[in-house]
Amino acid sequence: MSKNDNPQNFTKKNQTLWEFIKFTLMSGVTTIVDMGVFALLNYWLFAGYKTVGFSWWLFNYRVENGGLTAFLSLLISFAVSQTVNFILQRKVTFGATNNKLYSASMYALMVIAVYFFTLWLPTLFIEPLYAAIGANWGGIITKMVCMTISFIIQFPMNKWVIMKKKKTEAVTSG
Repeated sequence: MSKNDNPQNFTKKNQTLWEFIKFTLMSGVTTIVDMGVFALLNYWLFAGYKTVGFSWWLFNYRVENGGLTAFLSLLISFAVSQTVNFILQRKVTFGATNNKLYSASMYALMVIAVYFFTLWLPTLFIEPLYAAIGANWGGIITKMVCMTISFIIQFPMNKWVIMKKKKTEAVTSG
């Protein structure tokens, strides 16, 4: 193995690619958390609220679309998974050293924007999707679409805006 074949050289020369790979892997962990919490809430803890419609502002979760159960399950599972995601991405993926308060605040703003978007988006296609393939598979597909959109938005925001490394000042002797 030559010096140029060293995996550390690859990660240094291809830092953004390597961060994208780690981001994807950590997002996989977040996905497992998200889907687990979603399933627990949607199919067990909040299952009794499927007969209660929920409509507020842009959000219209009628009984046919999972009602209050779908809304609460999507809302809470996203919040839990994004908390886990912030910790993993900050420490493991980006090794951020910038101000934690700034980073957490900016992340929260991004997540809130994504949150509302991914809570509103299903109202555009959930009814025909549920009618075509049923509530169970429709719920899972809806959740996967929302998670994919979140992923696409979050990598560039985290990489170039939120989770930065402090610039180290060169120490000069003299």
